[in-house]
Amino acid sequence: MTARPADLILTGGRFYTVDPAQPWAAAVAIRDGRFVYVGDAAAAEALAGPETRRHDLGGRLVLPGLIDSHTHPGLVSGSKDVFILPDTLDSDELLASVVEAARRYPERELLIGGYWHIAAFDMAGPSRQALDRVVPDRPVILYDDSGHSQWCNTAALALLGISRDTPDPVPGFSCFARDADGEPTGWTKEFSLQPYLRRLGVGGGAQRDELAAFLQYLVAHGVVAVLDGGNQDAEDAVYAALASLEREGRLPLRYEGAAHVTLPEQVPGVVERVERLARLYGGVRLRINTVKLVLDGVTEVGTAAVLEPYLDGPDSRGNTVISGEELEALILALHERRIELHMHSVGDRAVRTALDAVERARAVVGGPLATRVSLSHLEVLDPADLARFVALDVVANFTPHWYGGYFEGAERWLGPTRYGQMYQVMTLRGAGAEVAYSSDITDNVEWKTDRANPFLGMQAAHTRLEIGSDPDASPRPPVAECVPLAELVRGYTAGSAYQLRLEDRLGSIEVGKAADLVVLDRDLFAVAPSEIHRVTPIAVLIDGVLAHGELP
Repeated sequence: MTARPADLILTGGRFYTVDPAQPWAAAVAIRDGRFVYVGDAAAAEALAGPETRRHDLGGRLVLPGLIDSHTHPGLVSGSKDVFILPDTLDSDELLASVVEAARRYPERELLIGGYWHIAAFDMAGPSRQALDRVVPDRPVILYDDSGHSQWCNTAALALLGISRDTPDPVPGFSCFARDADGEPTGWTKEFSLQPYLRRLGVGGGAQRDELAAFLQYLVAHGVVAVLDGGNQDAEDAVYAALASLEREGRLPLRYEGAAHVTLPEQVPGVVERVERLARLYGGVRLRINTVKLVLDGVTEVGTAAVLEPYLDGPDSRGNTVISGEELEALILALHERRIELHMHSVGDRAVRTALDAVERARAVVGGPLATRVSLSHLEVLDPADLARFVALDVVANFTPHWYGGYFEGAERWLGPTRYGQMYQVMTLRGAGAEVAYSSDITDNVEWKTDRANPFLGMQAAHTRLEIGSDPDASPRPPVAECVPLAELVRGYTAGSAYQLRLEDRLGSIEVGKAADLVVLDRDLFAVAPSEIHRVTPIAVLIDGVLAHGELP
């Protein structure tokens, strides 16, 4: 019996397939949402029938659908009502904007704003007294630009019930900066406020229309699938909103959800939490089968777990949210239920803790794990651990748009040597590790400034310069870590598909895989490096259906 004709044939393109067996093609044929042919135009045309739609792409470059393998759509949508601080390192300007916000929003009992630059303050951080001088009578909480610390005034600490007698949730990680007398300074790190805000009913919401708009933004920039990097206390609200969008046919891409672990008390029962979320909200495009564990913090505030001390003292090494032994037990529980594990792991000690736990868990089960483990960010790596990613089948997830200097403040904690060795993508890739890429944006400001645009991320990783820098400026060292564009495309496609355990369906243009394509307005491999962020999809197909733009 002869197979029925293709539904869609695309010719005249330069298809970069990311398939090692056939890296380039001139045409594809699509039937029932999958590629049924990849190769030359004549053979593709042989699959045409009377109802087949044809398009000549006019020589345009075509990529597989891109995957953002760690971002936070729920947090982005929930941040719309946070009042926005000016983009400045001047503390007086920051304080003046808080005064203006207090005047503009008299109805808000708790004034929440963001996002001040960590580099605006020294290693002691901001003080509650500075905020008290401008807004003494209303609680104020201001989030920093990394999403990993907050600036509170005295009224906010009092509202939350935080005093000198309040213990740190996780010393060295989720903790309260204190003065010489042990009093909280107003600088709170990581997720130390989360339980207190939860009791007040702050957070835990989602704005459905904002969520839908952000996801459509991602599709317009070539993204066909995402991994949700976590929603803190808003999981049910976010996944209920996503499920309703899917029921209405408005979920525009594949969405891999996760249960978020930010504090030790969330580890018990997390397996059941994943299964409950999947049961309540899972669908065809929305799947929930991952635990996202924030294993350590960030270098900019001294909470990432590092092997050698930070420069503020011999005992300052950050911390991990749980011990290596507790992590091993979690990995074994996830292995039993075939649930994936994705971890925030910035410091070299956190990375080693994770790899050691994976190694021990593999020894217990006597071979490979049924859970796919990935570590994200990987800012500081010890050379002794590079080859272990391959041996233990651990995926390395990097966040390219940071690489030109988007976040500042780490150098004063790490010192120039460690700071000058950050983001060793090519070294790790050279060791044979599977690498994936992501945006990890958490707020509305990052969305509106295009930090989730994969092509912006590609430019920053390729040049190791911040967007808008002088193209003749020296790249952020080490220069050898500038990532070739072909490698970036591979990480945003095949590498990320592997991380999400979707490599049999996504990540390359191959017969049998989902017909996800991104048709570009210009040749990514030919534009000036400073113009990569301007590359724009003119058409995006998901399962062979136009999800954005128009085909020529």
